[in-house]
Amino acid sequence: MYKLLIAEDEPLERKALRIILKRYFYNIDILKDCKNGCETVFNAKVYRPNIILMDIKMPKKNGLEAQKEIIDFLPNVKTIILTAYQKFDYAKEAIEYGVSNYILKPVRPDDLKSAVTKVIHSIEKLDSSSPIKNNSNFCENEDTIKSILKYINNNFNNRINLTSTANFAHLNPQYLSRYFKQKTGTTFTKYITNLRIEKAKKLLTTTDKSINQVALEVGYLDVAYFSKVFLKSEKLSPYKFKMKNHVNI
Repeated sequence: MYKLLIAEDEPLERKALRIILKRYFYNIDILKDCKNGCETVFNAKVYRPNIILMDIKMPKKNGLEAQKEIIDFLPNVKTIILTAYQKFDYAKEAIEYGVSNYILKPVRPDDLKSAVTKVIHSIEKLDSSSPIKNNSNFCENEDTIKSILKYINNNFNNRINLTSTANFAHLNPQYLSRYFKQKTGTTFTKYITNLRIEKAKKLLTTTDKSINQVALEVGYLDVAYFSKVFLKSEKLSPYKFKMKNHVNI
């Protein structure tokens, strides 16, 4: 999954770029949008993107000024400049600052698709030739799933879902769904259901809390639905399970 940052001060342009990218690329996680050069530098430090779509004309810092700062801490980032000018006067400076390509505005879908595809191929080529980079990616993937599981374990009793977890991990929800099953061997929904049921079983057997209280504590607002899910999992209703397994303390 490649992390991409959009740096563009026009809201409609940002929206259009997102729509085009989501249409053509399933292996790109679009990070938080940036409205000016300062935000771009800050978010690049926080999210460490692989690719940046950078408008050349932005408030506070222009695209090249931001790029100049970013390559100091992200030397391998692939930046595609967006410009409204047919003649790109900054070409020499852009090459010096590591810009990979530029696209004329308004951005045409085919142009964006082509530029991003080339950048991805460039990253893949670099990764395949660098065992250190590959080991780094492996560690990053392991850290990612550990972080996701920790987030779920800390929030399973809240209104957690695939989208909220994807937002936490800065991943596309569809990608997270596939990635989660690959790493855990089960689906996201089933993992949370199993976790909630296990927590419920512990509360039912070690406390005197009512079925309604237990349901709420493990994240179910509807006690009837909780009972239905519990029955399907354990072949016993929560009440019968409690009567059969409760431990007197």
